[in-house]
Amino acid sequence: MIWLLCGGVTLIVVAGLLWPLLRSPVPVADRSAYDMAVFRDQLLELDRDVERGVITAAEAEAARLEIQRRLLTAGKAQPVPVRTEAPGQRAALTAAIAVLVPFAALGVYLTVGAPQLTGKTTHTTQEPVAGHTDADMAALVDKLAARVRETPDNPQGWSLLARSYRQMERFADAADAYRHLMALQPDLADGYAGFGEAATGAADGTVTPEAHAAFVHALQIDRGEPRARFYLGMEQAQAGNAKGAIAIWREMTASAPTDAPWINAVREQMAAVAQDAGIMPMSVTPRHALDVIGDAPVTMGGNGPSPAQDKQIAAAPPSNPPGDPATPDTSALKGRFTPEQQEMIKGMVGGLATRLAADPDNPANYDGWMRLGRAYTVLENTAGAKDAYGHAIKLKPQELAPKLQLADLLVHETDFDAKLPAALVRIATDIHALNAAQPDALFILGLDKARSGDTKSARNLWQSALAAAPPNTPLHDEITRRLVALP
Repeated sequence: MIWLLCGGVTLIVVAGLLWPLLRSPVPVADRSAYDMAVFRDQLLELDRDVERGVITAAEAEAARLEIQRRLLTAGKAQPVPVRTEAPGQRAALTAAIAVLVPFAALGVYLTVGAPQLTGKTTHTTQEPVAGHTDADMAALVDKLAARVRETPDNPQGWSLLARSYRQMERFADAADAYRHLMALQPDLADGYAGFGEAATGAADGTVTPEAHAAFVHALQIDRGEPRARFYLGMEQAQAGNAKGAIAIWREMTASAPTDAPWINAVREQMAAVAQDAGIMPMSVTPRHALDVIGDAPVTMGGNGPSPAQDKQIAAAPPSNPPGDPATPDTSALKGRFTPEQQEMIKGMVGGLATRLAADPDNPANYDGWMRLGRAYTVLENTAGAKDAYGHAIKLKPQELAPKLQLADLLVHETDFDAKLPAALVRIATDIHALNAAQPDALFILGLDKARSGDTKSARNLWQSALAAAPPNTPLHDEITRRLVALP
């Protein structure tokens, strides 16, 4: 009888071991995706708390900055690859367990057991396993710090220590660890961005001059570094330059992949700053953070250009006479490029403009006019950019890209509380004819109808624009606001 009972128990145990192997593997959610979902919910909860009067707007803004910092950090985390076995491996493992476990159990029992005894009681003492506490985590990080200081030339150790301090919100310690990382890996943008983030956290969310210098250096290494761009936008907002902040964030969201994990946080921050300043984001031209701040290369430990750079800036060539395409005005680049670099840019843009002016109606020059329009935009030559995009439109009237670029220039010059310029309405009409779902064109045409008193047409256009605009964007919010305000 006892053997039947043992056999039954063995079958139950083997079945329990085999069940996970026989069923289909269950996908495991990525930890970073879970964290980002939680952070987004926290951002929404902040707005509800302000509406209920639980917290003040200033407290909400401080909390929003911290949540967005964590969201940006979570977005940079790499997903952990999940190891899967081939079907053959799974089948072999299943068969091995089914055969070996019963025989192994029998062998162990016959060797160390006592079949002749009816039973035996054994008392064992097991210590309870305590969960990790904050003190435990702090102790582990302190041990890590001690190990890192034993091998101070290991950048991976300093990087891990810096991230650990940052997660514990020990920002001053994190900044110190990042200093070591920057010294060991001076060409790593992530180290400078991490230092700037830690220094900002240590200053209760204020972008300090040293953090600013770190962010600038990170972007000089990698122009796409998201944390550096975001915090430089925050710095502009903190300085009262809402348009500068919006310009940075518009460029950031426009150039981001559609699945960038931080894009919604940036859009929400941009919408909040735009609302506080009474600015419509689409009226601000997107610009890269380095273009907005206009800084010369900055070295860590300083707040401005070096003496040698000051001499280079002072020696920059004067502005060129207007109207000469061969010698474009590059004064907008002063302080961001050396005189030699400015001369090189002047030669490239001037040469392109001269070549195109010699044969302006050649269809093969379409791409050249588009390049010239973008170059003039960077040089802040709005009239030249409009002219270049006008030539591109003339060569390819069915292309959408030059019309969108021209519309963006016109929007930047438009007061949306006054009558819209006829040129903007015309280009929006052309864009709508090529793409009836283009939300910016629908918004502009609706605004024109509303100005003329045709509220029915304005409502229809804005409802179409609302359906086409991505949610949680400044344009979507602006359309919603104006729809509600319609009589």
